Amino acid sequence: MMCLELTIPPLPQLVTIGHSIWIPGQQHLSRSFDVYDMLFVMKGTLYISEDDVPFEITEGTMLVLEPNRLHIGHRPCEEETEIYWFHMAHSAPVRSIDSGQIPWSAPFTKGSNLDVTPHQQVMYIPKFTNLHIPNILPFLQRMVELHESLSPATSLPLQLQLTGLLAELQAAVRLQYAPRSRILCDQTINYLQQHLTRPFDAKHMEETLHFHFDYLARCLKKHTGLSPLQYLHELQINKAKSLLANTGLPVSEIGMQVGIENTNYFIRLFRKKMGMTPGQFRIIRFGRT
Repeated sequence: MMCLELTIPPLPQLVTIGHSIWIPGQQHLSRSFDVYDMLFVMKGTLYISEDDVPFEITEGTMLVLEPNRLHIGHRPCEEETEIYWFHMAHSAPVRSIDSGQIPWSAPFTKGSNLDVTPHQQVMYIPKFTNLHIPNILPFLQRMVELHESLSPATSLPLQLQLTGLLAELQAAVRLQYAPRSRILCDQTINYLQQHLTRPFDAKHMEETLHFHFDYLARCLKKHTGLSPLQYLHELQINKAKSLLANTGLPVSEIGMQVGIENTNYFIRLFRKKMGMTPGQFRIIRFGRT
């Protein structure tokens, strides 16, 4: 998959967005302008060429048309075609790069208290690819809603939705080449986060993620060094620390809220992880009981 490498900062800025149903015979205009034109096809097929390179954008596929290139519909739609589209302003891509060659772990220079300008970074968006529509559609729908009621109250949330969509697209690119163990590790972490207060149940995890528990456990261990139960305990203790810091709830209630009904067990687990009881943690860190 080819991707476009864009410099940040600044982040891309949304110019306009729309949702359209194209009837058979309708065709994309011929034009060239100084914005990115991003097209997402929900149903049907759109036929567009960019500098004489033809693309067939089918259901569940997206295409990024780049600034200052000639875009023309080389063939009309043959069926009812539903699309979301938006224009965004940003500088031209630094380069096109195959997604398998992206240096995902290359460190960027971090800012310090001596810097007065941000260090340059980059982001990646796919040029032309299939998508998991349920991950993308909520961003597009919300962006259309905010754009239709554009005001000082909605302009910043609209730009935030664009940033979220671009982050989702980049994540999809990265996951395409992630090893299965990394993907299953992430799915296991997501499961544990969503079922934080549920009693630990290996069978339920198997049924939800459709893999044997032992295999899921090995994947999680490979990338985090923790078993599923150990990782769940980490999540529970982290949430408990937040509740101890930000609420006046008694220790027993905090244990309940993090999914540990037995107060004595919760206190023992907290002491094992933190070297002190929840009550001591609250006093030492925040000076209150």
